[in-house]
Amino acid sequence: MPDVSAVNAQLDNLLQPGDERVEPAAEYEARDASHTIKVTVDAQRRLSDVDIQLRWSSRVPADQLAGVLFDTYIQAIQRAMVVELANAADPQPAHLSADIPVDDVTGKSFDEWIAGIRARISDIDTRLEAIERAEAGRSAPEATDVRSPLGFFLLHLRGGDPTGVSGSANILARAGADRLRQDFLEMFAAAGLAAPTAALSQPAPHSPAGEGDDEEPFEFRYDE
Repeated sequence: MPDVSAVNAQLDNLLQPGDERVEPAAEYEARDASHTIKVTVDAQRRLSDVDIQLRWSSRVPADQLAGVLFDTYIQAIQRAMVVELANAADPQPAHLSADIPVDDVTGKSFDEWIAGIRARISDIDTRLEAIERAEAGRSAPEATDVRSPLGFFLLHLRGGDPTGVSGSANILARAGADRLRQDFLEMFAAAGLAAPTAALSQPAPHSPAGEGDDEEPFEFRYDE
């Protein structure tokens, strides 16, 4: 079981990053610890955009870039899920079992309300663990990979759900931020995980005209 204090800290970070509460929105974003990477997802948890700072390699080692991008994407998804759950208009959807505890928020302070949300999430986690144990003997979902168009990244999927992103440090170190951004977005689009509004053909807003023009175009492919 996860440590309660660690779970509480994670929820606080998702709901109130920098002590500023996140309100329900059409899109949710997350940043890595160095504020070099920003990932945006929509309310349906589909990838909307990625921003990679021009001098990313001075803050994020090339061999860690793929992992940092994926971890930041997961954090954005978690934020979307937690904020939507915490602000659900109907605290007990009709499809949920009647015995799942739901707190009445009437007259409660914000701290009491958050405590109720945490208790509900904990109960759901317990039920999910029971389901996972029951399904442990079943065959695992099929694992597949989706290569990005330029080959900078490889998206790992299991049963259609993303489980990780990998990339070659030598190749990533030679790539510009805009090219990496586009390749990452197009990879998620190819996997059916990008929002319809994803900026697949627009340059990153921080990039000045001509940025990356001196880069030699190339494609990298993982060995089969």
